[in-house]
Amino acid sequence: MSDRAFTGKDVPEALAAASRSLGLPVERLRYVVLEAGTPGAHGTSGTPARIAVLMETGAARGAAPPGAAGAPSAPGPVLRALVRALAEAAGVDLAAEVEEGEGVLTVRVEGPGCTLLLEEDGEVLRALEHLLQRAATRPGSRQRVVLACPGYREQRDDSLRSEARALAQAVRLDGRPRETRPLNSYERRIVHMVVSEEPGLRTFSVGEGADRRVTVARAEPEAGG
Repeated sequence: MSDRAFTGKDVPEALAAASRSLGLPVERLRYVVLEAGTPGAHGTSGTPARIAVLMETGAARGAAPPGAAGAPSAPGPVLRALVRALAEAAGVDLAAEVEEGEGVLTVRVEGPGCTLLLEEDGEVLRALEHLLQRAATRPGSRQRVVLACPGYREQRDDSLRSEARALAQAVRLDGRPRETRPLNSYERRIVHMVVSEEPGLRTFSVGEGADRRVTVARAEPEAGG
């Protein structure tokens, strides 16, 4: 059984519809909200809520979905199902493969839908990456999700270099340290390298796991200087 989409006037009603259709109690459903829905106002009709129920391939009707009991399910099938559900909701064609490394889950997406992900300087892709990170997070796990799309790494690298230069300029103007958003080790290295070319500034990493960031600050004055 693959992921299934259900609608209702709100999320609880969509969950109730999924529960009836799948023969499972609501608390055992593993789902993602595709659209929260909006109530009607001033004579206008609202928009329905839409959810995708995520289930492993081969799960039998009436069996517990991934993560409902026993050991947590592997994140790969869940992330692939989530990409499929969101692509279906957006009306685009996307396929995803998940590669698991030490501390990193790389979700490689391909298909015509990548064009949509790269719009607005990759803002849609970053939003999807954040959603996948939330879906993959398990208690005690620090695995980071990285979404890879053809052509995006070059675009993101250029954007990150520009961001690092802007932070350096801001620090140089008022002396206040600036901090990046959470970055993986590859991205942090780019920031370190860019700022290292700026005299009078230094960088250092702060935070743990997926929340690790880079701080850009003025270099400490040399002793006796």
